[in-house]
Amino acid sequence: MQEAREAFRTAVYDARTGIQTFYDDLVGHAQNMAIYLDEFTIWETFLDGIPAEMRHALIRDDNLSPEVNTVTEFLAAVLVALLGSANLLTVGTFLAKRSEMERNRNPR
Repeated sequence: MQEAREAFRTAVYDARTGIQTFYDDLVGHAQNMAIYLDEFTIWETFLDGIPAEMRHALIRDDNLSPEVNTVTEFLAAVLVALLGSANLLTVGTFLAKRSEMERNRNPR
């Protein structure tokens, strides 16, 4: 379990593999921990790990707010920017599936 914590802490964004891989790595490492991390810790690590110019564009240009939006909404905004608006349906489907997976993983 200590390895998962260390892998989560040291995960880095790599432009060659992309934002989705970075997010999936964070979530995968969190799932391997004895106690699953809270949403805020994943969100904070994700935002701290992406390039500053990408983070600023999401907040400034896309009007996303760390206080209001989830990490998957930030991820979706990046995917829309990368894929273009023609793929909004694909991103919407992705978000719906991701939200369902998160609800199943973290039952209330």
